[in-house]
Amino acid sequence: MNDAVQPRLGFRADINGLRAIAVLAVLAYHFGVAPFRSGFVGVDVFFVISGYLMTGIVLGRLDRGTFSVPGFYLDRARRIVPALVVLVAAVLLLGFWILLPDEYLILAKHAASSVTFLSNILYRNEAGYFDPGLDQKWLLHTWSLSVEWQFYLLYPLLLLAIVKFLPKRWLKPVLATLALASFANMIALSLTIPDTGFFLLPPRAWEMLVGGLVFTSPALTGTFARPAQLAGLALILASTLAFTPAAWPNVWALLPVLGTALVILAARADSRLTGNPISAWVGINSYSIYLWHWPLVELLKRYRHDGEWPWILAALAASFVLGHLSWRFVERLGQSRAQKLAGEKPRIHTGRIAFDWRAHLTYAIPVAALVLVSLGIWKTRGLPQRFSAEVQAVAQDAMPAGLPEAADCFSHVAGVPAPCVLGAVKQPVLLTMLGDSHAESSLRAVMAAMPAGAKGGIAFNAYAACPPVLGAAAVKGPSQCGDFNRRFLEPQTVKRTTPLLLVSRWSYYRDNPAYRFAGGRDLPASLYASMCRLAAAGPTYANLPAAEFPFWVSRELQHRMIADPRTPEIVESPADHAARNAAVVAALQRAARDCGLKLLDPAPLICPTGACEGSRNHRALYRDEHHLSIYGAGLLVPMFRSVFAP
Repeated sequence: MNDAVQPRLGFRADINGLRAIAVLAVLAYHFGVAPFRSGFVGVDVFFVISGYLMTGIVLGRLDRGTFSVPGFYLDRARRIVPALVVLVAAVLLLGFWILLPDEYLILAKHAASSVTFLSNILYRNEAGYFDPGLDQKWLLHTWSLSVEWQFYLLYPLLLLAIVKFLPKRWLKPVLATLALASFANMIALSLTIPDTGFFLLPPRAWEMLVGGLVFTSPALTGTFARPAQLAGLALILASTLAFTPAAWPNVWALLPVLGTALVILAARADSRLTGNPISAWVGINSYSIYLWHWPLVELLKRYRHDGEWPWILAALAASFVLGHLSWRFVERLGQSRAQKLAGEKPRIHTGRIAFDWRAHLTYAIPVAALVLVSLGIWKTRGLPQRFSAEVQAVAQDAMPAGLPEAADCFSHVAGVPAPCVLGAVKQPVLLTMLGDSHAESSLRAVMAAMPAGAKGGIAFNAYAACPPVLGAAAVKGPSQCGDFNRRFLEPQTVKRTTPLLLVSRWSYYRDNPAYRFAGGRDLPASLYASMCRLAAAGPTYANLPAAEFPFWVSRELQHRMIADPRTPEIVESPADHAARNAAVVAALQRAARDCGLKLLDPAPLICPTGACEGSRNHRALYRDEHHLSIYGAGLLVPMFRSVFAP
C-alpha cells in the first residue's frame, strides 16, 4: 500500500490520541465515573486500531519481501509480553500476601490463562452460575489481550494466503465478507449467548477486520478530513455515554467502530484534539496504564473503597504512575539502546525480523515460568500453609461439597445430564433426588444418611439455577432448565413408590425475570401446584429454605479469624431469613397441609437458637453465600435420614 493511499505506517499522533481516548474511557467506566457508563467501548476502539496496524505491518512487509510469520509473532511478543508478564507476576506476589487459599487458587488459574492468551476462553466458561465474583478476577481485563493475540496468530496467515493465491483486487472483498460474517455472528450471539459474543474472537473479529478495511481504503483529504474526524470523535464520545453492558457487543457497537474508522481515515496528525501533549502522553503509556488499572479497581472493591472519591482519585493516579513506570522500564525493552537514548516515540517494526530461537525463548521462558508458578499454586490448593491450622480448616470449608462421582450427574449451563444412579449397590433405586446446585451441595449428606447396609442406590440429577418445578424454564441465556425438568421431573408425576426428594434454593426464583412458570403463574402458585401433583403420584419430600448471607461465609470467617482468632460466630438475622422466604415457605406449607408433601426443615440443625448459623466452632457451614460446605452438609445428615425411614 503506497503512501498516497495511507499515511506512512510509522508513529501516528492521531492513532496515539485514539489510544488515549480508549484507555481513558475504560478507566472512567471501571472506576465508576458516572457519565461514562459505557466506557467499555474503549476496547472496541482498541480492536479497530489493532486491525489497522496489523494489516499495515503484514502487507507492508509482504510488499517489500521482508515478511516472515515467526518474525511477526516475535514482533507482537516484544510489544505485549514483557509488560504483561511483569503485571501478572506482581499480582501473584500481591496475592501471596493478601489472598486466602481459595482466592489464590482462582488467581493462579487466571494468571496461567492470561500469559498464555487463553483468558478470554476461561472467562467465557466462567460466565455462569458458579463464577468467582468480579472481586476474584484480578486479571479479568486480560481477556482483550487474549482476543488480540488470537487474532495475531491467524490474521497474518489469512493475509499471506490472500496475497499468494488470489488476485490483489480480492483482498478487500474477502476482508469485507469475513467482517460481515463475524458481525452476523456477534448479532446472533447478543440475542442468545451474550457472554460468548463478548469474550471470544469470532464475534469480535469484525472490529479488527474493519481496521484492515480502513488500511486498504484511501485516506480522506482536503475538506473531508476535518468533518470526518469530528464526526468520528463524536460517535466515540456518544458511545461512552449511551449504552449499558447488557448483551454487549450488539448492533450499537457499530458506533465506536465506525467512529474510530473515520478518525483513522481522516489522518489528521496535526489535530490538537488527538495530538495535544496530554493525549500524546496517555496514548504512549496506554497499554501499561490499561494493564495496571484493573488490579487497582479490584483492590478498591476488596477493601470496600469503591465509590469513595478520595480512594478512586488515588487509584487513578496510581494507574498513570504505574503505567508510565511500566512503559519506561518494561515496554521499551523492545527498543534498541540507541532509540532509548534518542527518546524516540514508539514505532512500528517494518523490516525483516529474522527467525532466532534465542529471541523467541526470551519471551517464552518468563511465560513458561509463570505457568509453572501458577501450576504450583494450583497443586498446593492455594498455599494454605501461609495461615494457621484453624484458618486452614476453614479454607477446606471453601471447597465445593459436591461428590466427585456425581460430577457427570450435575450440569452448570451445558446440556441436560444423563440419568445417574449413585451408590455401592445401584439397584434397586431407594430414592430419586432432583434439584439445582443446592441439591448437588446436599448430596453428600443424603448419601451419608442412607441406612447402614442398605441395598440400593440414589437416582440423582441436578441442573444449576433451575427450579425443580413442573413447567418451569429459563428464558434467558443458554440454560436448558426446561428440558431438564421435562426429562427428569415430569416422569415423577406417574404413580410411583420410590420417594422423590427435591432440594432447591426456592426463593432465588421468585420474581426473577429469567424464569417462566406454567400458565404464567408466579413461583408460589406454580410451586404449590407442582408439589401437589408430585405428591399425588408418590411420596415427595422438599426442603425448606436454609440461611443465606451477603458475603462468602468461608472467606469472611477466614478474614475475621486472621484478624482475631476468637472472633464471634457468623449468624443470620431471623427477621431477614423469615422475610426473604415467607412466600415460598407459605406455598410449601400449604402443599404439605393440602396434598401430603413432606417438608424437611434444616432450622433445628443450623438455627438451633433462632438465628441461623453461618459458622459453628469456627468452621464455615457455607462455602459461599448460600451453598453448604462439606462441614455444613454434614450437619444435615439427621434431617435426611427421615427420607429413608419405612
